[in-house]
Amino acid sequence: MEIEWYTFLTLTFCLLVLVLASGLPVAFGFLILNIIGLYFFLGGENALSLMATSAFSSIGQFALIPIPLFILMGEILMRTGLAAMTVTAADHWIGRLPGRLAVSSVGGGTLFGALSGASMASVAMLGSTLVPEMKKRDYQSEFSVGSILAGGGLAVLIPPSALGVLLGALAKLSIAKLLVAGLLPGLLLAGLYFIYFIVRAKLQPHLAPPYLAPPVPMRARLRSLVAITPLLSLVVIVTGFIFLGIATPSESAAMGVVATLILAAGYRTLTRRALLEALMSTASTTSMILLVIVGSAGFSQILAATGATSSLVDAIAELGLSPLTMVIIMQLMVLVLGCFIDTISIMMVSIPVFMPVVLAMGIDPIWFAVLILVQLELAGITPPFGVLLFVMKGVQPSLSIREIYRATLPIVLIQLVLVALLMMFPGIVTVLPLMMDR
Repeated sequence: MEIEWYTFLTLTFCLLVLVLASGLPVAFGFLILNIIGLYFFLGGENALSLMATSAFSSIGQFALIPIPLFILMGEILMRTGLAAMTVTAADHWIGRLPGRLAVSSVGGGTLFGALSGASMASVAMLGSTLVPEMKKRDYQSEFSVGSILAGGGLAVLIPPSALGVLLGALAKLSIAKLLVAGLLPGLLLAGLYFIYFIVRAKLQPHLAPPYLAPPVPMRARLRSLVAITPLLSLVVIVTGFIFLGIATPSESAAMGVVATLILAAGYRTLTRRALLEALMSTASTTSMILLVIVGSAGFSQILAATGATSSLVDAIAELGLSPLTMVIIMQLMVLVLGCFIDTISIMMVSIPVFMPVVLAMGIDPIWFAVLILVQLELAGITPPFGVLLFVMKGVQPSLSIREIYRATLPIVLIQLVLVALLMMFPGIVTVLPLMMDR
């Protein structure tokens, strides 16, 4: 069937809206779209065999191994209580800063993000442990919820990031370089959060009333630091080994899981129930992600076979837009999509379309991918359908959805400031990947 490429993209988008509105799981919805596209546009029943072949090849990649392993690390850390230890240690070293508990939330989220790439687990852990304490101290919900969403979302950028691995696999980029490239932007974002919460708590003390916290003796601080030092070794095993070229992301992830199990057993928190729950949750999440990859691979093939990808690249080239303008437009598209659909759906829709344009215009794909990761982090907290907002509501049912929505505004603005900094100073992203080549 002959069809213009722009008509095909329009029909695909309309069908996508219908699928998402129906409430059908995203992965299954995309598989249905692929079957329809293959059958009607690429030769009927014979084309369906192409989908079966591509399904096996798309998920049978060695590069995808880190995804379930990083997820399993996060699940074990959260379900054995080791993640909560990092928050306690961070709180001991915060001192009597304005907005202390909010700063502790960002600090704990940064540490947990460096140990595991699970943003939803991070928000669940921080929300269940710190929000009740913030309520006791009369913190306003705008301030407390904002700090939880800020700290939890850092896991998207700071390696190891399961979302980063998935993005690298879909975009066919070096996963090792993409993971390492997110480190400095993630730490910079954490620094921006620290400054914001401290300054705002100082200027508007009613949001986070100061209180005389009992002083923490230096001995207790050192004891908490010693207690989590073995956990921090996970950062060296995973991120450090990848950066130094000692191990691939898959090898580092495998060593990270083994080290996490050994540490949990050493802390005597590894129970049969915790391990079983971690394994079941990992299996469920990984199955969904693999279905997403199958759907994305089929979607890419349809775009290529119908000529939509090459035609779109040619049409953009004729517009004469600069690479920077094109990057801004693509980010705005992701930002708008993030208000309505989840992060994985955004990747499935955008990456097969964006990456050919990025490569054709000579844009650094690693730099662009990190910018997209920031936008995906934003998608998790932008109303009305940010997934982290519903995680927050789930762990703290007493909060109204309106309170949670209101708390996201300053966090979104800070992340947009980060995007501007990364665009003005791309070396923040590229310096570490370039060092890996030396």
